[in-house]
Amino acid sequence: MKRNSVLSRARAAAFAAAFLTAFCVAPARADVAYAFASQTISGLSITPATGTFSAATPVVTITSDAATINGSGNSNSDPVDAPQAYLGANPPAPQNDFAQYATFGGVPPQSAGTLPSSVGTFSRGDVLVVPSGVGNLGATVAESYLNGGGSNSDTGASSYTASFSFTPTLTTTLAIVYNYANDIYVATSGSGNASATYKFAITIKNAAGAVVFNSTTDQTNLNLVAPPQGGEIIQVGSQTVTTSSLTGGQQYTLIFSGNANTAVSVAAVPEPGPMALAAVGGVVATVIGVVRRRRRPAP
Repeated sequence: MKRNSVLSRARAAAFAAAFLTAFCVAPARADVAYAFASQTISGLSITPATGTFSAATPVVTITSDAATINGSGNSNSDPVDAPQAYLGANPPAPQNDFAQYATFGGVPPQSAGTLPSSVGTFSRGDVLVVPSGVGNLGATVAESYLNGGGSNSDTGASSYTASFSFTPTLTTTLAIVYNYANDIYVATSGSGNASATYKFAITIKNAAGAVVFNSTTDQTNLNLVAPPQGGEIIQVGSQTVTTSSLTGGQQYTLIFSGNANTAVSVAAVPEPGPMALAAVGGVVATVIGVVRRRRRPAP
């Protein structure tokens, strides 16, 4: 009878230890976050309402991109085409690939909450600008995928600026026409958070450097966050922007700028609290004591 009582206490103590240990150690969670943003501006043309304009200086272009995981990463810059910034377990994405690099089970657009089937955390940024300033102007992409695995944050970024000086012969407005192709998507699970942004702006400055015109439209500027979950947004179209009146004979600088940014994060898995660890230690000590008393020979 005594032996059974000892065994019962030992088993109860072992069960309590296992229960507290399971309670204190956080269970595995599906903490995943994904963000993607891409924009291409093409078919650019600039037409004055009256007269003509002449470029006084060559086009100047600046491109840059960056990628980080847990705050560390790399960045690149170049006058026209910055080498892709990439970090991650997967093989690097192809240079100047502005489509989704993550692998999905379905064809875009992805429905709300659909996560990549890729298994490796990665981040990238890539950018390209055509030097002439007309035609296919520029393309940007940023993409970040985080599936826990010890990483808590992940960012991608790319940007460009293309500008040139010009002088209209007569006081006039300019009609700036371009095509756009946008793709943006965010999705999360568990404690994941994700954001994605693409932006395109047209700015004109006078000879003194003051801004006399600025355009940012809904068709070419968008920000998404998750949660809440939303589906992938793909937009393709053409747009005409008409500037304010520009004085004939005056020099101006026309600036095109675009960028794409992504950021994802998951909450850190909490460590067991000191009180919980002490409780587990106490129960384990009880188990050891019970077993020792059981093995001790009777006097």
